[in-house]
Amino acid sequence: MERVQRTRRIFLGRRAPSRYPYAMNRRIPFTVRVAVLVALIGVLTPVVTPPRGASAHETRELEGGRYAVEVGFLNEPAYLGQPNALYLDVVEFATGGGRPVEGLAATLQAEVQKDGQSMPLTLIPREPGVYHGAFLPTATGDYTFRLVGQIGDQTVDESFRSSPNTFAAVDPADAIQFPTKLVAADALQSRVASAEDEAAAARGLAIAGIAVGALGLIAAVAAVALGRAGRRGGRS
Repeated sequence: MERVQRTRRIFLGRRAPSRYPYAMNRRIPFTVRVAVLVALIGVLTPVVTPPRGASAHETRELEGGRYAVEVGFLNEPAYLGQPNALYLDVVEFATGGGRPVEGLAATLQAEVQKDGQSMPLTLIPREPGVYHGAFLPTATGDYTFRLVGQIGDQTVDESFRSSPNTFAAVDPADAIQFPTKLVAADALQSRVASAEDEAAAARGLAIAGIAVGALGLIAAVAAVALGRAGRRGGRS
């Protein structure tokens, strides 16, 4: 009996043999694990990376790369009816790196253009080389910023238009309105114009109805008068 119990203890104390001894004893090399991780990252990156929209600003080199001019909306995304501004950053490249160009508020004129209309913008220095020109967009779509004047000793006349490759257009404001969606100014103007057209048409119909009624009344009075005249003639 004691021998049986000792044998049972020995059996219970042993670890069960592995079904896959080679797989458990084999260690994956570190370089292989790194290669697998890099491959997984490469596969998953296109899935988790959001699509890119328009660039925040457009950067353009002038005078053979001597100056770099960055232009766009100050607040992006730009929304209809929300205060915004031209963002302008000018850097001059020289030996030792770039330096901000100051004093352009006195030598450079800026304007915003939309649908054949334009408005001058007042350039306000905000920090070295950076200027803002405030305005309020009242229409959605693409805008153009134009710079005319002097940057250093260079004469410039450059236009920067919003596009998928430069800076974003102005979007409707209903995307950020909460809790009530307000009617946009252009949509409201369209509704007012439509209502005015309908009212004018109704007035025209009313005037036509009055005219027809007046003619009918005149015809009726004339018919009565002719009837009476006929009866009098018959009696005589």
